[in-house]
Amino acid sequence: MKTDKNLEDLPLSKSNSKALIDLFGRSDLTPMWIADMEFEIASPIQKALIDRVSNSGFGYEYKPESFMASQKKWYKKRYNLELNKGHIVYSPSITTSIAIIIENFTSKHDGVIIQPPVFMEFRDVIRKTKRNIIKNPLKLVDNHYEIDFNDLEEKAKNETNKILILCNPHNPVGRVWTKTELEKITTICNKHGVLLISDEIHKDIILFNNQFNSALHYSNSLENLIVLTSEAKTFNLAGISDSMAIIPKESLRDSFKKITQKYNLGTTNVLTRVALEAAYLKGEAWLDNLINTIQFNIVSLEKELVGSKIKLIKPEGTYQVWLDFRDVFIDSKEMFEHITNHSKMALNAGHWFGREGALFMRMNIASSNKKVIFAIKKIKAAADLVLKK
Repeated sequence: MKTDKNLEDLPLSKSNSKALIDLFGRSDLTPMWIADMEFEIASPIQKALIDRVSNSGFGYEYKPESFMASQKKWYKKRYNLELNKGHIVYSPSITTSIAIIIENFTSKHDGVIIQPPVFMEFRDVIRKTKRNIIKNPLKLVDNHYEIDFNDLEEKAKNETNKILILCNPHNPVGRVWTKTELEKITTICNKHGVLLISDEIHKDIILFNNQFNSALHYSNSLENLIVLTSEAKTFNLAGISDSMAIIPKESLRDSFKKITQKYNLGTTNVLTRVALEAAYLKGEAWLDNLINTIQFNIVSLEKELVGSKIKLIKPEGTYQVWLDFRDVFIDSKEMFEHITNHSKMALNAGHWFGREGALFMRMNIASSNKKVIFAIKKIKAAADLVLKK
């Protein structure tokens, strides 16, 4: 679907040289690692922000009924969910919410289950709150990641393991969990009294006719559920967006709200509210165009990698791709340093997402098709240097 601007023609963001030096040891790299986009935000959002800034009053802000109405309309149309305003608690970020949940609903040294390779901040926040990281590693079967449900059941049986953090769609492997998989997860959590946190921040970026299913669809059968989400990824608003916790169970919600109120974490940002309301009301065409662009980039990657020793784990959602270098390297440190220094591309090392990600790399493809093709050619050429030895 066309929008008023073609995403391929939009200017790319500038790289942060300090971040490149800190993470990769050099600044002369093309950044394709951080999970934001190199596209301008939708023009209706730009216009709404410009109009709001032109009205130079920036006093205390609140979320009006028009905001809630636009949000409810979005959730009904895209996910067939009746969003309950009373179930929502806003916070600065999903990681903030996870920290609140862990500290409020567990004790020190209790276990929190994660499914690596997975978003590294899950692991970091568990460590910072002095809880135990309990791994339920995903299984790679025929180039497709699956949940090890037998292992999950064993981990959930342990009474000290109080929480499961689910990533849906999964970052970095790109899985969009099916209804059957979600039913198994919620059944296990319900059976063993495990609180399910479902991080659904990538829910709008669903690819190749896959179907997103929110854990909220199972809220009637699973009381101990908190869904965390944001439109920050959807509309490239990470720098000005907040997040929300959707908590159907009243006792959980009240306990969570006490913490957010104690630290005044739910204050509305003027520009966040304006940007998101415009996005909900007028951003759908831009999003459709974005998804088409991401899909086109993935198809291009598949073509470029035909016959290559680098394998693409084809994503069902998100705008990241997970590249498998196991047929090229045997050491993850060597892989990271070689690909970085010889391709001059800055990608996430897979082990950043846990040791289960060793010999993989994550690449952000929310960029022009020209840049994505250029990047994968450089990466292939770097890998070929190893294969020719």
